[in-house]
Amino acid sequence: MPDIEEKELDKKSVETRTLLREVKETTEMELLRQISERLGTIERRLEGIEREMGSEANEEILGDIDGRIIDFVKKSGKVCAEDLQRAFNYRGKNAASARLNKLHSQGLLEKKQAGRRVYYFAK
Repeated sequence: MPDIEEKELDKKSVETRTLLREVKETTEMELLRQISERLGTIERRLEGIEREMGSEANEEILGDIDGRIIDFVKKSGKVCAEDLQRAFNYRGKNAASARLNKLHSQGLLEKKQAGRRVYYFAK
């Protein structure tokens, strides 16, 4: 008889350990899910703050000529390198194009190509 009782106890012990492990794993997975959700919320808030800070930083760092170019683009609606060349007395179209491209890469202008011309728009 003692052998049967010991086997039953061992079996119940194994079942209990298995059940406890499953409960622990489920609890850990739920905690990880909650942490992941909170982290996602924090990341979204941080991205919004960085966007706000980035646009403020770009406005503060913007030089006088770049500011005048942005104003010119806003007033004109759309501008190509030739327009900028004439308005700001650039010697060549390449310099005007490079300046517009720089402002685009800083995230201050949108650009779209129409045939051989590239037009820039204010954001």
